[in-house]
Amino acid sequence: MARTGSMELKSIRFFMTVATCGNITRAAEQLGIVQPALTRHIKQLEDEFGVRMFSRLPRGVQLTTAGREFLEYSRRIVDEVERARHELTALGKQPRGLIAMGSTTTLARVLMPAVLGQSMLELPEVSLRVVEARSARLHEQLLTGALDIAILTNPVGSHQLSMQPLLSEPLCLVGRPEVMPRPKSLTVSDLSALPLVITPGMLTLVTGAQKGPRRRFNLLAEVESIETIRSLLSTGAVMTVVPQSAFWEDLQAGRLTAIPLRSPIPERMLVLASRTDNADLAAIRHLSRIVRQSVQQAMVPHAMA
Repeated sequence: MARTGSMELKSIRFFMTVATCGNITRAAEQLGIVQPALTRHIKQLEDEFGVRMFSRLPRGVQLTTAGREFLEYSRRIVDEVERARHELTALGKQPRGLIAMGSTTTLARVLMPAVLGQSMLELPEVSLRVVEARSARLHEQLLTGALDIAILTNPVGSHQLSMQPLLSEPLCLVGRPEVMPRPKSLTVSDLSALPLVITPGMLTLVTGAQKGPRRRFNLLAEVESIETIRSLLSTGAVMTVVPQSAFWEDLQAGRLTAIPLRSPIPERMLVLASRTDNADLAAIRHLSRIVRQSVQQAMVPHAMA
């Protein structure tokens, strides 16, 4: 039998029904019990707290000040019990169905192997459809319902979306070792003298990080594709600004090198976003946990390198 302290949860529900009906006889009929039994439950509550919950009227009952306050507590108690019942019941059921998940191409290359591999183990009845696009486009698709969940970069908040911060990645200047400047770190203003190709999103972050009067960058091209930027970097004629995770394998192999930026450090914020109308679904919650774990395993070492 469910109890809160020495109270029965049933007694709390009975109390709420009487409060709603304003009449013990009608409440007893609605609950399907005899009136003396209902009166006994109410009396037990009043005795336990040492206060009157109802004032008896000629044609019914009315909540006292203590009764009104206890009604608010009762609603919260019942809501929490129902939420716990829903959560625990969901744990015993295997989530199933299709989840449409969005990611930028750069992040997909780093994260999706871990996310998909773990999802196959933990969510065998769930099928994932992975959509790759720019963060702004993924944001739009979440709002329209085309996506259920997505990893966004520096998104604008929306009441339609539930957002969980994942990681803040500092940006670096990246290029071939033989053409890179010699300092161990650079300011954002120092970039104005360097030949840059950069994604529109990175350009926005770097421009916003400038202190004082903004300098014009020596921008050779804005390029959306990180793979195209990789090809351009291989020529040794240009440099770019990205988080280290974008070219981690190339940096580790020595094909590219990175110089940190400072004063201030421009950063890319990764956020896991899902629609508020399905954020509580068991499959979405489970996948969200897998994504967070994958970020910690696959990307945090890159961000801290």
